[in-house]
Amino acid sequence: MNPIAFVLAVLVFFAFELGFQDVLQLGPRPIAPSFVLMLAVFIAMWAKPVPALWAGLILGALIDLTWTIPRTDGGVATILGPHAMGYMLMTWLVLNIRGMVIKRNPLTMAFLTLIGGIVAQIVVVAMLTIRSLYGDPIPWDATAELLNRVLSAGYSALVAVPISLPLFALARLFGFHHAHVRRPGQRR
Repeated sequence: MNPIAFVLAVLVFFAFELGFQDVLQLGPRPIAPSFVLMLAVFIAMWAKPVPALWAGLILGALIDLTWTIPRTDGGVATILGPHAMGYMLMTWLVLNIRGMVIKRNPLTMAFLTLIGGIVAQIVVVAMLTIRSLYGDPIPWDATAELLNRVLSAGYSALVAVPISLPLFALARLFGFHHAHVRRPGQRR
């Protein structure tokens, strides 16, 4: 995987994530698409396993560092780990499924974003629920959080369809040489 393309994609997708989160939010609930999740799924679909897992860990850690949780004492908390672990597990899942799907299909990107997003968010909610059980001063309603996060994964899957088209076109810039499928009789 091309590290320069990865860093540029991270910057662009984080700009979308942070810039459009409030604009694309559905109503008063925190249900919005995750552009970083879409990037993580795309990388997991095409990259070799080790770089894909590292990319999932890095993207999840960056989400953790940009996400704050209000505390009951009036402050905010930044917790490194839940998204990083969730994105790594999501990447592992996509790595294991990608051989059974048609990679260059936008609906595949949507499906993997939905499934991967749900898995990642289950990990996040589970880790923060366990943390809240040990007396952490964060107001945490696991049921409401899980519902909002699963609905956000569904919303992300819908948005992944149009986002997948430019990503598929840029696959070779990422260094995913196997992204271009050779037709029978076509010379290299």
